[in-house]
Amino acid sequence: MAPAHIGSHAQAADPASIDQKEMAILLASRGMVLLLGLLSQSLLAYTLMPEGRGAYAICVLFGDLAGVLVTLGAGRGAQYFVMTERLSVSQGLSVVFVFCLVGSAVAIIAALPLIHSGLRFFRNADASALHAAILLIPTSALAFAAVLQLEGLRRFGRLAGFSLLRGAVAAAAIVVLVPGLGLGVLGAVLALALGHLTMLAVCLADLKKHCGLVPKLPSRAGMLAVLRYGLREYPARIGQAIESRVGTLLLGLVAGRADIGLFAAGNALITRVNFVQAAVTAYLLPRTAGEEAGRPELAAFCARAAWWTVGGMLLLWFAASTHLVPLLLSDAFRPVARLTWIMSIGVLAYAGAEIFAAYFRGTNRPQVFSFAMWLGFAVNVALFFALYPVWGLQGAAWSLSGGLLCCSLVLWTAFHKATGLPPSATLLLRRSDLAHLRASALNLIRSAKQRRT
Repeated sequence: MAPAHIGSHAQAADPASIDQKEMAILLASRGMVLLLGLLSQSLLAYTLMPEGRGAYAICVLFGDLAGVLVTLGAGRGAQYFVMTERLSVSQGLSVVFVFCLVGSAVAIIAALPLIHSGLRFFRNADASALHAAILLIPTSALAFAAVLQLEGLRRFGRLAGFSLLRGAVAAAAIVVLVPGLGLGVLGAVLALALGHLTMLAVCLADLKKHCGLVPKLPSRAGMLAVLRYGLREYPARIGQAIESRVGTLLLGLVAGRADIGLFAAGNALITRVNFVQAAVTAYLLPRTAGEEAGRPELAAFCARAAWWTVGGMLLLWFAASTHLVPLLLSDAFRPVARLTWIMSIGVLAYAGAEIFAAYFRGTNRPQVFSFAMWLGFAVNVALFFALYPVWGLQGAAWSLSGGLLCCSLVLWTAFHKATGLPPSATLLLRRSDLAHLRASALNLIRSAKQRRT
């Protein structure tokens, strides 16, 4: 992979050109979504306890993963072609909807016999909850595709509000359906599906009103173009869907509901810090798409900012988690604190790696991310079967961190090889970075004051 010629892009890639208000909005909105997510996790823990939380994790993994498998990477492909103005929003979404709906129909037909197959993975949840999880296949896939379009079009303010609405709807639905109506895991799964449907509806309404979205039959050329890009992204998309939850997947094959619930709860807690790189990635991707060099200086700034920000947050979590976990999840989940300490190693490494993945997506090289994700997945699986029989859930946590570390190292190495930038460009925080982060925070405070007045 030859180094990119970045000289002509130096000014455009200068971090000083960052839209600080936009970055502040992204981080603040993702932070509020984080709080809603913690509320939902707390509600699930207190109402379902470890065994019910484990059954819920199995259902969500089954529904979400099936939704990823059937779409063939079409969501990312459509996002790329709309961002680079090779397809209109209407053309891009029409292609995604065809892939999602046809794929979901196939997945649902295949899912029904699997639920009743007697496999240990499916025995970890009741059939009624697994049947409800089928609703997650089309709703998660379609909502994800709609969100990608808003991100690609840089409608971050609207997306922030929509994300908060989805979190609020899901949390309210958990309260009504789980303790209120006593539906248990079934109610929790239905609440998640309702959150996806809410997100899909408001995203489509916004795209229709502001971006010219109209019903349109997809063209054959558009479908082939999206499919070609999507298939290169597809392995990475599957790997990304599995990577953070591979421990849950593997535990579903060898462990009971309580162990699955403890591990899934710990994973859900510690990966909440991913909102940082998710916000930065959403900011970066539209700015790299269509650029031959991909603005590597900007990507390097985003990576080091993500790494140092997430590192600081994880240090705070390490100091407080022993007291916070029982408060957030109840005493039954007290062992989760130590699991999150181990997982945090891989979570920190992946904070910067996701920025590099965005860089390779934007420069039309999603296959680099695919390779890194699957190598990390293979390491995770190998370590799981080596460590879980010896160390139990802590072994599963170490295997998760090992896989994420491997994936991150590959992406970090590939980024520096592709751009010719020195390692210090992504690792060492600069004085100017602090000034940019401070300016973003001040912009956020100023915007909040303006809204109040």
